[in-house]
Amino acid sequence: MKKYVVSMLVVSLIILTTGCGAETLDETLDDSSYVYPDSKEVVVTLDEFNQLSSGMTEQEVWDIVGGQCTNTGTTDLGIGEEYATVSYGCNGEGSIGANVILMFQGGKLSTMSQFGLE
Repeated sequence: MKKYVVSMLVVSLIILTTGCGAETLDETLDDSSYVYPDSKEVVVTLDEFNQLSSGMTEQEVWDIVGGQCTNTGTTDLGIGEEYATVSYGCNGEGSIGANVILMFQGGKLSTMSQFGLE
């Protein structure tokens, strides 16, 4: 069953991209197709993701990925800025739904994950 659903999805995407005359799939997608539409101008590549490392400042990360991603949450316990945690979600280049999650604690990159980057 899973193989059938994946096959149908692939066929649908082929029909969508060839049937409408668009040069690329991105041209046929609207804002709702981005995981984080409010920061759709920032699309992280696998190469950019691989350049990131724990301990980088937010500015160092934004310089690598080409802009600030969407703030998806902040936790501040009020016991000092070094304990404040901020999470960001970024659109990714690759498969549909590709994205990157970045978490900063005390202004330094502490956790990063990605899905679907190619």
